Amino acid sequence: MAIEVKFRRGTSVQHSSFTGANGEITVDTTNKTLRVHDGVTVGGTRIAKYSELSNYSNVASHIIPSANVTYDLGTAQKSWRSLYLSGNTIYLGGTNISKNDDGSLRITDGANNAVALQVSSITVSQNTNSTFANATITNLILQNVLGTQYGGTGLSSLTQNGVLIASNTSAFSFATGTVGEVLQVNSSGAPVFDDLDGGTYS
Repeated sequence: MAIEVKFRRGTSVQHSSFTGANGEITVDTTNKTLRVHDGVTVGGTRIAKYSELSNYSNVASHIIPSANVTYDLGTAQKSWRSLYLSGNTIYLGGTNISKNDDGSLRITDGANNAVALQVSSITVSQNTNSTFANATITNLILQNVLGTQYGGTGLSSLTQNGVLIASNTSAFSFATGTVGEVLQVNSSGAPVFDDLDGGTYS
């Protein structure tokens, strides 16, 4: 005759108010798993099922570590590939990375004040308008000449010993002279270098 061994059993609700004896094992009929008791912990310690250990595609609760600032997610040798988030903020040790309604990113401290961004290089897309309140740049390298409409000269090179002048309302050029010439205004109103001849400025 076969011998059956049965453990005491109950639902997860019943276990929530039950303290088993030290070393006792009971069956959680709701979660279809076992609970190990120590005579002190109410409900005991639930043992994870194999499906819960091998498959994280159906997590139905928060994933919270048992200790603060103790455990990592992945390692330098075994990293997670991609991170998909639907929320608006990543909390990083007191610094918050959030997404604005227009899709842009905002980096702030705990009081929602903007914080500095330190990078070795930054690339701004050609069709993107970016606004910087304060920017400290050691070396600014532009792929194209900065036009006068953006505060630049519109020039790609300098003329040695030349004087920068406005050649029209939207462009700069250089006026240059030779030994003995002085900068004067010609009959067209343009500044030029020429000899000082006593009154004829051509």
